Amino acid sequence: MKALIGAFFLAWMLGLLLVPMVRRMAIKLGLVDRPGSRKIHRHPVPRIGGLAIYTAGIMGALPFLSDDIKTTGVMLAGTFIFLVGLIDDLIDLPAKVKLAGQILACIILVSFQVRIDFVTDFITGKGLVALGLLTLPLTFAWVIGLTNTVNLVDGVDGLAGGIVFIALATLIGVRLLSHHTQDAVVIGNVLVLTAAIMGALLAFLRYNVHPASIFMGDSGAYFLGFMTSALSVAGAAKGTILLPLVIPLIAFGLPVLDVVFAILRRFFRKVPIFQADKEHLHHHLLRLGFSQADTTRFMWMVSSCFGLLALLMADLRHRGLEAAILAALVLLIAACVVFFVNRTHDKTSRHLP
Repeated sequence: MKALIGAFFLAWMLGLLLVPMVRRMAIKLGLVDRPGSRKIHRHPVPRIGGLAIYTAGIMGALPFLSDDIKTTGVMLAGTFIFLVGLIDDLIDLPAKVKLAGQILACIILVSFQVRIDFVTDFITGKGLVALGLLTLPLTFAWVIGLTNTVNLVDGVDGLAGGIVFIALATLIGVRLLSHHTQDAVVIGNVLVLTAAIMGALLAFLRYNVHPASIFMGDSGAYFLGFMTSALSVAGAAKGTILLPLVIPLIAFGLPVLDVVFAILRRFFRKVPIFQADKEHLHHHLLRLGFSQADTTRFMWMVSSCFGLLALLMADLRHRGLEAAILAALVLLIAACVVFFVNRTHDKTSRHLP
């Protein structure tokens, strides 16, 4: 716990120093995101905040990490995908080049034995089933899918950063509260890296909530999505599917559902899956009359509901704790309903004669 707290606060303090520095550098170099047809911000905003998140997260974790090959692989692959995103922020890479970069990052990851080798036998509920030839396709699909999910949901000030923070908090809570059989060094490093990234994110969100003075850009979104997926696999017992995929999938339930609906929507409209549109959930909320701040706040609340649900799905082995989480989930769902009704009612009232 001392290592986790130390990594969190060190990354947080570094982030508070680095984010303003990166912002000034971006403005000086003209690395800003300008308003456009799909953009909802009205003024140019620096777009390389991922540089501060990456630097603070890695530097915050390094003093507390132990030597381990899987951790080395995660950090090397994470660095590579961050550089891919940073180059994209600088020169706007084609989609095929970005996908190739993500595949190369996955190759680095699996070469250090970070992969999903087994799945839980869902038929019997016990034991494991070896994936064999499906190991690499499943690992690649999981990592690349979550990497792009975070990037696609980054459409409103503070939204992506807050959702990732909630999901990481959920994952670290599951690992701390549930029984695990992972190697002590590996799980320790996974927890330290998770805590450090959370600290860096908390510092970044101070400048990213509405009105945002800096964006994370693709460098930040790719890094956060990749590291979350990679850490979930690296910290899994024998690379099984239950903890690394099911729990993070539930924790990221809101953006995952948003992306699934986007894919289906574009498929039935017979347009390219990667073609951007303004039909994501946050766009609909904005059209309903939600402000940017309210949209972010509401989606954070819904994401927290998914996080609590993920905790309930984990094997906490403590009925009192499960009851408390269930009660918190019910109250939060009620709060979400009240918040949504109040905001939509306010819009209706404003339009009445």
